[in-house]
Amino acid sequence: MKKKTYFVAATLAMVIAWALPTFAEEPVKVSVCQLLEDPGQYNHRLIEISGAVSRGFEDFTLNDRSCKSRDTIWLEFGGTQGSEVMYCCGVSADAKRKSPLVVEGIETRLVVDSMFEKFQKTTKSKGGYGQAEVTLVGRYFSGSKQTLPGGTFWVGYGHMGFATLLVIEQVKQVRSK
Repeated sequence: MKKKTYFVAATLAMVIAWALPTFAEEPVKVSVCQLLEDPGQYNHRLIEISGAVSRGFEDFTLNDRSCKSRDTIWLEFGGTQGSEVMYCCGVSADAKRKSPLVVEGIETRLVVDSMFEKFQKTTKSKGGYGQAEVTLVGRYFSGSKQTLPGGTFWVGYGHMGFATLLVIEQVKQVRSK
């Protein structure tokens, strides 16, 4: 009986050890400027990034004013949490979704904890408008590179489709701005 229990336990441990790397993806740490220098390099990747969030009507973005790039990073929450930000063309600004957000075939999630609640309170504090310094973990979508009047930009998401997209999956740090 003992041999059978050890065998089952050892087999179970091997299965868990084999499957764990597929579930525990480590985020790539990147700055806003690095991300905007080569958005395509980070497409679909889980990233950890710090910067300034601005949130209000037609604005839910992550910035670093020291960057040379004129591209924009639009933000959205993963999972079933909506951003409550109106940005274009009949897209819902609801607080909740019926099912988890799926972007380019990738289902997203969101860790709803005390740091997320602090983020919500800080960035929606003044009549729905707010700013904060943050560190976020999320899934990044570069969109596509387009040549438009005024230059070449990465586009496809956010207000009028003129941004790249970071789907927030975890808020790691928040400071009022």
